[in-house]
Amino acid sequence: MINRNHNHNQRDEQLMRLSAIDFMLADLGLYLNTNPNDTQAIVLHNTVAKDAKTLRDAYEAQFGSLTNRHENAGDRWGWVADPWPWEPLANFDIV
Repeated sequence: MINRNHNHNQRDEQLMRLSAIDFMLADLGLYLNTNPNDTQAIVLHNTVAKDAKTLRDAYEAQFGSLTNRHENAGDRWGWVADPWPWEPLANFDIV
């Protein structure tokens, strides 16, 4: 039997990590718009972008697509089976 609560908790944890790293990536991008020659920020941005891709790929491998923007949808359009943003299961509590 699948422990749905454990799976939901894992999903929430990964979504929180993705949200945080995506925010960091957006923030670094804004900083670099006004400080384009800051090499330390560029290195950090590149590292964070790589980490975000790794996290997103791991999430999607386990829980399915986060968006409908994929080059290869496979043999089914499965991302619509996940909870929609307005549904409680698609959200998590920030603690």
